[in-house]
Amino acid sequence: MPRKYTVSAAVIERNRKAVAARESLDNYIRKIVDRAPELTDEQIARLRPLLARVSGGQPE
Repeated sequence: MPRKYTVSAAVIERNRKAVAARESLDNYIRKIVDRAPELTDEQIARLRPLLARVSGGQPE
């Protein structure tokens, strides 16, 4: 009979945090910025309206 493996609570928590970090908005933005030269005109057109709405800082 195959041996049953268990995973400790610490490993489960570490994996949960790793997934959260990998799927964070900051991570996705960093990936887009790093690959910006590869963006097609269609992809840039999709991103442009999103960035136009960003105020860019604190209200005056």
